Amino acid sequence: MRQNISVTLAVALAFLVSAQTAAEDGRVEYQAEIDADIDAVWKAFTTGAGLQSWMAPLAEIELVVGGKMKANYNAEGEIGDSTTIENTILSFDPKRMLSLKATKFPEGFPFEETAKATWSVFYFSELPSSRTKVTVVGLGYSDTEPSRRMREFFAIANKQLLDRLNESLKKQRANAPQ
Repeated sequence: MRQNISVTLAVALAFLVSAQTAAEDGRVEYQAEIDADIDAVWKAFTTGAGLQSWMAPLAEIELVVGGKMKANYNAEGEIGDSTTIENTILSFDPKRMLSLKATKFPEGFPFEETAKATWSVFYFSELPSSRTKVTVVGLGYSDTEPSRRMREFFAIANKQLLDRLNESLKKQRANAPQ
């Protein structure tokens, strides 16, 4: 059971899309409001320390087009072992957009072939009161059974992961020197 949860969370960043029905163009959208300013949210997504604060105990990122974002939810593991997920950065516009494609999957991930056709775009928008809206658009989904099952698989992980981001950043904000 623990391994299944780890696999779910390990791949969730690349597939932060809801279980809503995909549009005919294979687009699925998910939104969340985060209780932190856009600078903090961007840092949480684009630095190793930021990713480790909410996503995975082992994480690193090279924020360049073609760079890699690697994460491992197994604190006893290593970046690059069989439980590491690797995403390739397709593009980014600082503090506005980040697009990723999962290019290496953790051992045992049940939707590897289906996931190869998908990618995700994260949009970041400033909101009043130092909050940020994160909009995630998953692209490349189809109306096949494996694609539908994969969207359902991540429905729970999506909420859990963004809730963890929100809680981590709220805690950092509360503990920041005034």
